[in-house]
Amino acid sequence: MGNLKEEEVRHIVNRATMFQKFYGSSVQQPSKKFEREYAHLFEITDSLKLDRGFVTEALLEYHGVPVEEPITLDAGFNKAEVLGFSSGELTPDTLRELRGQIEYHFNTIGEIKHRKNKTRWKVKPTGLSRFIASQNSSEVIMESSGAGLKITASQSMKTANKFYLPALAGIFTSVMMFAAAVFEQGGSDNEGFLIGSAFFLGVSVLYTRFINKRKKKRKARLAELVERLQQILERRQKVNMTTEPESTISIPENEYDGFDEIEIKESSKEKTSS
Repeated sequence: MGNLKEEEVRHIVNRATMFQKFYGSSVQQPSKKFEREYAHLFEITDSLKLDRGFVTEALLEYHGVPVEEPITLDAGFNKAEVLGFSSGELTPDTLRELRGQIEYHFNTIGEIKHRKNKTRWKVKPTGLSRFIASQNSSEVIMESSGAGLKITASQSMKTANKFYLPALAGIFTSVMMFAAAVFEQGGSDNEGFLIGSAFFLGVSVLYTRFINKRKKKRKARLAELVERLQQILERRQKVNMTTEPESTISIPENEYDGFDEIEIKESSKEKTSS
């Protein structure tokens, strides 16, 4: 079965199943190369009544669809924003898959709004999540730009920033204890104040680094989401390229034969002749 491991086979089967659930019927033509190389895989998927076109699509995704690396924008201290580009088109079926991926990432439902060449997914928070900035601010905007599609994913960092408050309190305590030791306000406990100052400062620095890592991880996950959306669009673009072109109306070469026999007279000449 090629070089596929059991977990890889399971992943491909799951992806093909999801494609069939989303799209119903495949326009992707089964790849003869894949059918030869992964014969046993196709036997398994045939027994599960999966369209071979969707299996081919899952294999295309497994082998990787090259996309441009998303760009993490400098959106300020309180916001994370990632930008990506794709040459794919936003069809209703593709949007359905994209929406599923977005809502899986944010683990919540959202609503879609269309305005001219822009499609916007916005989280629809419920319950306590309505009061949490990181939960009620997530959005993804897909905008047609020239020959491609621009994807912008953003999320508020205000909730994460609130966790800096204990670090600030620790730094403030450290400074006050250090000042008390320097100006000998602690009496015989000046040495203890210096040790306490170093302790609070060290804990605050470590805690700040921990919060910074969490924010970087959230931004990295946002970039991963944009990259997955790019891959979906590029994969669907490849699939659409396999469909037959729409029929066009062709005019035979001799369609206009005999037109040169028609004599066109100017109205002025007609008047003089009369």
